[in-house]
Amino acid sequence: MNNELKKNIILTIVGPSNSGKSTLLNKILGKKIAIVTHKTQTTRSGLKGIAIRKNVQLIFIDTPGIFSGKNKFEKAMVKNALSTLEDSDLILLVVDSRMKINLIDRKLIDVIKKFHFKSLLILNKIDLVKKENLIKKSIELNDSVDFLHTFMISAKSGSGVNDLIELATKKAKSNDWLYPEDQIADTQNSLLSSEVTREKIFLNVHDEIPYLCMVKTEAWDENKKIIKISQTIIVAKKNHIGIILGKNGSKIKRIGIESRLELEKLLDKKIHLSLNVKFKKDWDRVPDNYELIGLDFSERGP
Repeated sequence: MNNELKKNIILTIVGPSNSGKSTLLNKILGKKIAIVTHKTQTTRSGLKGIAIRKNVQLIFIDTPGIFSGKNKFEKAMVKNALSTLEDSDLILLVVDSRMKINLIDRKLIDVIKKFHFKSLLILNKIDLVKKENLIKKSIELNDSVDFLHTFMISAKSGSGVNDLIELATKKAKSNDWLYPEDQIADTQNSLLSSEVTREKIFLNVHDEIPYLCMVKTEAWDENKKIIKISQTIIVAKKNHIGIILGKNGSKIKRIGIESRLELEKLLDKKIHLSLNVKFKKDWDRVPDNYELIGLDFSERGP
């Protein structure tokens, strides 16, 4: 392909928690990159996913859900999400069509208003909503923000997603591609593997531990046949160690198996994964831990 014909476009996916942002990104990529669980605020830093359609490279930034951050760590997550909007070519506001507009949504709408000239409204989960309610939701949101366009989709089934991608490719103006053709994410594999394991913790431990749990990849030894990964699960309270380990180590064993199997699919290699759990008091107050997962420790907002 002639390099002069290549284009790229940067798209930030933003929206309330559990609106389906990560599901949409994974559907577009055709491969799982973003962490998806039943819990809110699971995406901690902006994960970039890369898709190619014809001559256009689409670079997606998946952000944490915009929510009211209570502590320093949560505020850093929100700041990270908002800071990506300025540099994006298009902003995709993903909204769960079933949900009423609450105070958090209003806060997000006020932010999007500043970028209305490059914002698209994505009404997701339309298969779960009556048509008249869907239209009402669309009118209400478009009355608040002068969106470029509104798309009604189901990220899970893929309905309407191709129309969204078609418009995005038409909007691409920047010359050349920013990443190699065979790359689907710019997230370092060590960070990606940590996020996969953290997802499995959330799925297996449920509500027994808080969101202040971090997975740190301590060692990465790779050859042509196998990748040996050593990870430490860092928790905020001593009693959380036993919760994650489970009876006779059954829970952490299940977490390790599920994480290993998914990583083998993602990285297309045999994985040997070892996990251990460590209590570290006030780990969320250490700047280096924020930088490790792509967040800004700074107190100041965007």
